[in-house]
Amino acid sequence: MTAKLTETLAFQALVAPQDVGTAPVTSAYVDVTDAGRIVLLAKAGAVTAAKILTVQAKQATSAAGAGAKNLGAAVQSVGVGGAAPPDVEIEFGEHDFDAKNGFTFVAVTLSIDEAAKLGSACLVQGNRRYVP
Repeated sequence: MTAKLTETLAFQALVAPQDVGTAPVTSAYVDVTDAGRIVLLAKAGAVTAAKILTVQAKQATSAAGAGAKNLGAAVQSVGVGGAAPPDVEIEFGEHDFDAKNGFTFVAVTLSIDEAAKLGSACLVQGNRRYVP
């Protein structure tokens, strides 16, 4: 029997659509202990040509963001001629986290180098383990 995507993946909004141009916005930290893989999806509204959406994944040891540090390098997406920058998808496997030191929480920081521009992000968790 084929499983539904909603049975095998967990979806969660991290950053609701809001201004990420005036100041960077960092989401809450989410526990991904039971996920074998995660994908961060980020989207921005229309920007002036050559303006950049920057997406930085972060990892921490608690939901409060204890010991927060970058998870991989920042990814940038450039807007063209008043259109939205291409969407950003960043995928990580459990080997990408510093789990041996307790880094099992993830967040994302969004910014655009133009004031009053909208951005949003969500998290997809896959290869989830059932832990009662």
